[in-house]
Amino acid sequence: MSSDSEFVTFGVLADTHIPDRAKSLPSGMLAKFEEAQVSQILHAGDSSNWKAVRTLEAIAPVKIVQGNRDWILGMKTPKTISLSINGIHITLTHGHRTMRHYLVDKWAYITRGYVFERYYAHLVEDYPNSDVIIFGHTHYQTVKWINGKLFFNPGAAYPCRHNNFGPEFGIISVTPDGIIRTESYRLQSHQPS
Repeated sequence: MSSDSEFVTFGVLADTHIPDRAKSLPSGMLAKFEEAQVSQILHAGDSSNWKAVRTLEAIAPVKIVQGNRDWILGMKTPKTISLSINGIHITLTHGHRTMRHYLVDKWAYITRGYVFERYYAHLVEDYPNSDVIIFGHTHYQTVKWINGKLFFNPGAAYPCRHNNFGPEFGIISVTPDGIIRTESYRLQSHQPS
């Protein structure tokens, strides 16, 4: 998608994991995307099947990249998508890189826990020309500006311990003059019984 001089609003989500970890997308998230009148929805991977994508397509066109779970389940989607909106270069990726990287990172996560800097180093190396890098994979909601780049992880869109059992998602807008605005959301907790 290339756009010049128009206000563009993206609904952003990742890690929906349907049906292996959730039965459906949270209705509160869908309502927020409709209310915000998003121009497009960006899914940063680990959908697990096409059901979530089809539901989102009823709201706006969807771009989705391949997560590690999608790869295992045979979903054919691109590893990354690049967009240029009002002079802003946006990369959509899951963030797991190769399966070798995934396994090394999984071990680091098990032994040392979640550390954003580990992902930052890979993302900035892989996408040096991006102004905005949207990623998933970690299940941790992140909005960080570092050296003029926005690193945006909408969090896990299904209830899990990383989001205190409240599904997370976000909205990114780009104004006609290239100003980036972000919103992050967490829905009310849906703790399993």
